[in-house]
Amino acid sequence: MSLKRQVASSLFWVALSQLFGSGLTLVTSLIVAKLLGPAALGLVGMAGLAIAALQYFQNIGFDAALIYRRDEVENASHTAFVTVIASSLVVYLTAVLAAPWVALFFREPAVTPILRVLALTILISSVGRVPAILMERELNFRRRILPELTANAIGSGTAIALALSGVGVWSLVWGQLIGTTLASALVWFVTSWRPRLRFRPQLARELFHYGKHIVGSQTLIFLITNVDNAVVGRYAGDAALGFYSFAYNLSNRPATQIASVLTRVMFPALAKLSSSAVEAAEARARYYMTIVHYVTWLTAPIAAATILFAPEFIYGLYGPEWAPAITPLQLLAIYGFVRSIAANMGSVLRAMGKPHWLTAIAIWRLATMLATLYPVTKLWGITGVSWLSAIVAVVDFVISATLVGKVVDAPWRAYARILIPTLAAALVAGLLAHWLYPFLPLAKTAWRLLAAGVVLVILYGALVWLADARLRAAVAAGFAYLRRWYRRC
Repeated sequence: MSLKRQVASSLFWVALSQLFGSGLTLVTSLIVAKLLGPAALGLVGMAGLAIAALQYFQNIGFDAALIYRRDEVENASHTAFVTVIASSLVVYLTAVLAAPWVALFFREPAVTPILRVLALTILISSVGRVPAILMERELNFRRRILPELTANAIGSGTAIALALSGVGVWSLVWGQLIGTTLASALVWFVTSWRPRLRFRPQLARELFHYGKHIVGSQTLIFLITNVDNAVVGRYAGDAALGFYSFAYNLSNRPATQIASVLTRVMFPALAKLSSSAVEAAEARARYYMTIVHYVTWLTAPIAAATILFAPEFIYGLYGPEWAPAITPLQLLAIYGFVRSIAANMGSVLRAMGKPHWLTAIAIWRLATMLATLYPVTKLWGITGVSWLSAIVAVVDFVISATLVGKVVDAPWRAYARILIPTLAAALVAGLLAHWLYPFLPLAKTAWRLLAAGVVLVILYGALVWLADARLRAAVAAGFAYLRRWYRRC
């Protein structure tokens, strides 16, 4: 199968997984937030913050190193398997021992048992990590995705059922634990690779030499994207963190999940190009700008809808007690949109052997956040934190795009040709849909919001269709592919 067809197939399966998984997660979050309230979400957010921090040290960058590696992949895989499990055990024990200190930091004793149970996900997920990465390396996302789909469905269903049964905050904990266990177990049913307890120090050093930059940049990115949660939870309390994390997840999940579909496929695809094709430079630029185009098409209307309809959504579905989440929801939609585009820049730099550039960008962002976050939080609360996150994300986009332009042919005029008409179409469609919203003949807010969303999508699609020749060509190619597939069936 050609690389182009591999990429197309991978995009389909990853999109299916992300759409299904993120949809379930979003529905679960909305239902559980309604049932449990912001304080419970804040408690799980505090424990989840610690777990997410420790997970960056779980595979010590070996996943990206395996995808990038050119030789001795089989032996490197066995070495990575042993190393990842060993490091995960250390990280798990660290989480268990550090749980009381995390609770002390947040001034919430209830965080200790929650964190200790959630820490099991670190150990459990390590068992299936390497075979999953090997499937991604070969762009075999069809098999890679099946365990994710099953685990997401059962984990989300468990969390909702337990929340409805009155289990409280533990419904989210057990849902995550069951989902992680299933995902790690089921991956072994779809892969033919079997590990050997073989460890080669030289291969481990080579994997770590590449992976250390990934760990460094990812750890810094984690700190950047979560230091706000830590400061809000510490100085504003669990309820404020519940409002903020609710707004963050709701505004960021659609945009970042769509971007993740493309990013997961883009890195291994570009890594293959960077080592084989003579015309790789042109191919990389073409793939990259196509991805930027697709991400912008999909995420611009989501950001516009979130910004314009946030008050109607919060007041109509959650009531005035959730009003503090409205402005953060709107501001973080800008953050999510910019982040969705910038996320693909990291794939380019990693595939081109420039992970240290990502580390440098992340250091700048972290320094900026650390210098400004505390005074902003004390003066303006979660609204100020949301403004800060949006501004830093825009500046980061400018820096990242400049660096990407040094390794692929991606000038600023290429971004302008994509962003300006797409954002204009999303804004016009969003404003028209928002103007029509009060006149929609539907009594329930949920149905009215859904109808307004349909109107926005139709208007946006029509405007972009008229303005964007590439969209028309892509749709035509998609229908042609479906016709060929139908004839073969």
